[in-house]
Amino acid sequence: MTAAQVAACFVGSVLVSVLVGHLRIQAVAAALHTAREAECERVAEAARAAEKSLLWTAEELCRGLRPPLPAEPRWEGSDSLVTVLELISNLQVQSAAALLRVHDESQAAVLVSMHQTLTRRQHALIGQMLDHLTQLQHATEDPVLLDRSFKIDHLATRLRRMVESVSVVLGGTSLRETRAPIPVSTVLRGAKSEVLRYPRVVTASGQVGSAFALPAHVHPDVCHVLAELTDNALEASDPAAKVWLRAEKVNAGLHLEVEDRGLLLMDAAQREMLNTLLASPAQLDVAEQVRRGSLGLVTVAKIAQRHGLRVWLTTNPTGGTTANVIVPNHYLVPLQPVIGTIAVPAPPQPATPGQPGNPQPPADAGTDGQDDAAPAQYGAVAGALPRRQRVDRPLPAAGPPAVAGQAANPHTAADWRSGLHHGLSADASPTQP
Repeated sequence: MTAAQVAACFVGSVLVSVLVGHLRIQAVAAALHTAREAECERVAEAARAAEKSLLWTAEELCRGLRPPLPAEPRWEGSDSLVTVLELISNLQVQSAAALLRVHDESQAAVLVSMHQTLTRRQHALIGQMLDHLTQLQHATEDPVLLDRSFKIDHLATRLRRMVESVSVVLGGTSLRETRAPIPVSTVLRGAKSEVLRYPRVVTASGQVGSAFALPAHVHPDVCHVLAELTDNALEASDPAAKVWLRAEKVNAGLHLEVEDRGLLLMDAAQREMLNTLLASPAQLDVAEQVRRGSLGLVTVAKIAQRHGLRVWLTTNPTGGTTANVIVPNHYLVPLQPVIGTIAVPAPPQPATPGQPGNPQPPADAGTDGQDDAAPAQYGAVAGALPRRQRVDRPLPAAGPPAVAGQAANPHTAADWRSGLHHGLSADASPTQP
């Protein structure tokens, strides 16, 4: 075989190899293209299924129904296609859950707005009812009717506080409106009058009660806070024990205490959780606390956060709980000291003959013949008053000698003034049941 033939055979084999390789490459490319199209079709099908599920969920919510969350399918394999399909399925479930949450929160927002409107109207109606009860109490003197009206007044006052608590928890503002500062002692007595078992509450405001007042935009909420804490203290303590409500001035401001004699010692973990709620209510689930019955503490936490009050719970030496409230100094309004004074009339001075305005009667003025002529004789004196006519009456029969009256004590007026001052400064309980 010649060299030309060998070269031709080599070239032919190379051409055949290239042709065969090209055909194989085309076949592999076609197979890969077909597999890629199948994978893309599966991804597109999964995306269409997710879209259809989300549209169905939205339609069911618009119809007023609550559709269930779609089940997340399980994909076999570990390649990239399975990973993409799992991501699409997870996105489908999360999107449906987001639609349900948005729907629930939209309904909650509508309900919150509705409840805020209702609480404002209820508060206004309760205020009108209390005004009518006050007018009824002033218009009657029947003790039975007054007793029943006082009980209705107390129930209406407690109902008003509950409506205000709902408004605070829902994010509303205080529903009480006042225009003048109120002394601290009045705030404490107001908190006492808003609880059910107020006879068990003892208030001790001391000198702080009359030395400081709280401004109009603060004292209603402080009174509300104290009423909620006092109500909790009454529920957790012995029914025969007293609950103390104190006030004192400290460096940080006004320190208010609600101290009870608890039947059971509060657990340290529970006290820490409640202190966390009172310090920062946003860190805990407020809805869960309301479901547990802690509406009062949630109300206290919301009010304290609004006004910058500091509220915390501690254990007192008796085993009970003491609720502490600090009202900052910039809320305190100093009051002028009020001292009750009583005008004591001076003893009458004997008239001196010859002085102006005190004419000297004649020597025979005591006779019967000159009594009628005395006004005419001394009528020239400016501002002279008419004189009484003397009437002769028979003397009573002789009896046992009269006992000499006790001489007037010069310290009686001073003692009475001191007692009145202590009575004015004392902290009286509410007169209405």
